[in-house]
Amino acid sequence: MKTEEKFEIGNGRIGESPLHLSGRDHVTGRSQFVDDIPKPRHLLQAKFLTSPVARGHITKLDYSKALEIPGVVRVITAKDIPGENQVGGIIPDEPCLSEGHVACVGELIAIVVAETAEAARLGVKAIELEIEAETPNQTVWDAIRDGEYLSPVRKIERGDVEGAIASAPHVIEGLAQNEGQEHFYMETHRSLAVPEDNGGITIYASTQHPTEVHRMTSGVLGLPQHMVTIDVKRLGGGFGGKESQATIWAACAGLSALLTGRPVEVKLDREEDLAWSGKRHQFVSPYRVAFDDDGRILALDIQLNANGGCTADATSSILERGMLHSENIYMVENHRVVGRPCRTNRPSATAFRGFGAPQGIFVIESIIERIANALGKDPYDIRELNAYREGDTTPYGETVENAKHIAPLFAELRNSSDWDARRKAVREFNAGHKWQKKGLAMTPVKFGISFTAAFLNQGVALIQIYPDGSVSVNHGAIEMGQEVNTKIAQIAATNLGLKLSDIRVETNNTKRVGNAPPTAASSGCDLNGHAVDDACEQLVPRLQKKACELFGVKKVLFEESVLYEVRDDGSVNREKPLSTFKDFALQCFRGRVDLCAHGHYATPFVDFDREAGRGHPFLYYVFGAAVSEVTVDLLTGITTVDRVDILHDSGQSLNPAVDVGQIEGAFVQGQGWCTTEELVYSDKGALLSNSPATYKVPTYGDLAPDFRVKLYQGSYNEVGLHDSKANGEPPFVYGESVFFAIADAIASATGKWPDTMTLPATPEKVLRALQQH
Repeated sequence: MKTEEKFEIGNGRIGESPLHLSGRDHVTGRSQFVDDIPKPRHLLQAKFLTSPVARGHITKLDYSKALEIPGVVRVITAKDIPGENQVGGIIPDEPCLSEGHVACVGELIAIVVAETAEAARLGVKAIELEIEAETPNQTVWDAIRDGEYLSPVRKIERGDVEGAIASAPHVIEGLAQNEGQEHFYMETHRSLAVPEDNGGITIYASTQHPTEVHRMTSGVLGLPQHMVTIDVKRLGGGFGGKESQATIWAACAGLSALLTGRPVEVKLDREEDLAWSGKRHQFVSPYRVAFDDDGRILALDIQLNANGGCTADATSSILERGMLHSENIYMVENHRVVGRPCRTNRPSATAFRGFGAPQGIFVIESIIERIANALGKDPYDIRELNAYREGDTTPYGETVENAKHIAPLFAELRNSSDWDARRKAVREFNAGHKWQKKGLAMTPVKFGISFTAAFLNQGVALIQIYPDGSVSVNHGAIEMGQEVNTKIAQIAATNLGLKLSDIRVETNNTKRVGNAPPTAASSGCDLNGHAVDDACEQLVPRLQKKACELFGVKKVLFEESVLYEVRDDGSVNREKPLSTFKDFALQCFRGRVDLCAHGHYATPFVDFDREAGRGHPFLYYVFGAAVSEVTVDLLTGITTVDRVDILHDSGQSLNPAVDVGQIEGAFVQGQGWCTTEELVYSDKGALLSNSPATYKVPTYGDLAPDFRVKLYQGSYNEVGLHDSKANGEPPFVYGESVFFAIADAIASATGKWPDTMTLPATPEKVLRALQQH
């Protein structure tokens, strides 16, 4: 792998690329996760009895024999819950423990709490459970047939879709289908609950959403929120899988600790995590598209049918984002998209990097490829023809600000990736090779940044300056490998004029920074970085005023933890520093200056009317595109990714090295979704691909040997954090270029676009596509 970027380590100011704050700890094994916290005395372990069937009624639940197992302390069922048996944070339809009816394989029925994990496992096995099974619904078609939806069916529509289709020279109908995806974070779900002497509970949780864990766990325990504390230092990966789905494990740990009066640890093994946790949503999406002889889209009619599983979780919001990205980066005058949140008897699907946008974008990008194939045109030309221009509006009525950058970004990538020459070279290669075929594809993205639930668009921060000049920064985002803490530290250091080493970023603790939104929607740094700005903007005038009083000057520059006089002409007297920040902080403390500030930020301009399908749901858009080249072995169906070119708009990057790392990681995760990561279920609703032996995430050997990433220059995000743009989710979409490159290779072999091949394009599916055509 290589990148086109050269990084300046610098001194840790905004725009530089200092070493990751946690980098050395990660590579030396010193980073502390939940399982690394020193174990408290009298610690108990919790294991779970779960439903072995996808749908049915419990007719017998007898745990008397479990209590006879040496070491078993208690068995907990729904009737033991002192508060509300509910962990559904958005729509309250998810019980913590089953109350008699089960709706998926893996639904929690009972908790066995024991002195050791082995005793707890034996206790689970000793429970006598009988369930009267019912026929489960597993597909979106089952749900649509029965009218089973998790929330209302929604629609976004503009123009005269039916009229444009009726009068168009070309119309194509089809179906785009993607399967789900396992998050496969390195750290499985886990929580440690410790009772306090005042009747409260502290829970060390692996969650992206401490606020929701705090609220729902308090409800389960029947305690006011000020009696429950959630503390999160870092996650060993999250990708959305620990946004809402971490709640139930924290609640079970807290419930067990409350009822036993002892600390309790919940720790899932890999197979448990795979079998019981939610995945990316499967979308099954019929479509119709009308277009002219040049390939310009005249009308688009899409149905996004999301398999949401057995409870609502975040399905309505995920489906909404899919709908809001159903046109991707293209201007479509006549556009209709209908979203159906289908209830089935699978574990609830949940948030995953991209949050529905990759699924919506997959549909329109499939359509673009089919248009190009039908007309015999270059798909890059079709994309450039239909792309948004400055002043264009989306189907939901929001102006695509800074769309002026799309055309030059497309042109730059076309040139830097050698698209035209390589497209010709691919044709020549394919003509000369019978059993190997190459494919080339480009996938762009327009990704909206903001939570579509407006109330979540807020950030919080708390900054404390100590008398020795060191600074503690608390903020609402969760560190989970994306190095948000490094960026936050850079923001604080730059604003206060300090060295990066003077900044310590603390754990996320609901006693210090309560009411924060989840670290999701690519907004963790945006929201909480603005809150840090707000706190600094309160501190800096206090520090300036005190410094001017102490040193008898009119203005002071704080730079690299040293204070300098700023002369009347604006020059800086660096020859005679006024003080070190360390000495100055002590003088501020003795002078009774408030050295603490709480910051808050609320995103402006965001609103969306779901009933009307109109509004301004996003603060801004991220643009970018990727080109991928693959080679497909026609005898085995195995794909090799040969080269990747990515051009991504980060605005004015806060930390280019971190952003490029996010782009690389997101692409590879997207590549896995599109190629090797296949979820396989039995006809009874049980996950069969429930281990690393049967579920294949990308490895180092799957990376393209020629991997080029470049940050697009000249973009300034006026409404962003220091002119930057978010990077967490948008680059995931680039992985779809690998799928379309595989399809291009198959089309070269068969003479027909493989329009029935579903995502992921596993070797088996590639072979089937070759045989079908």
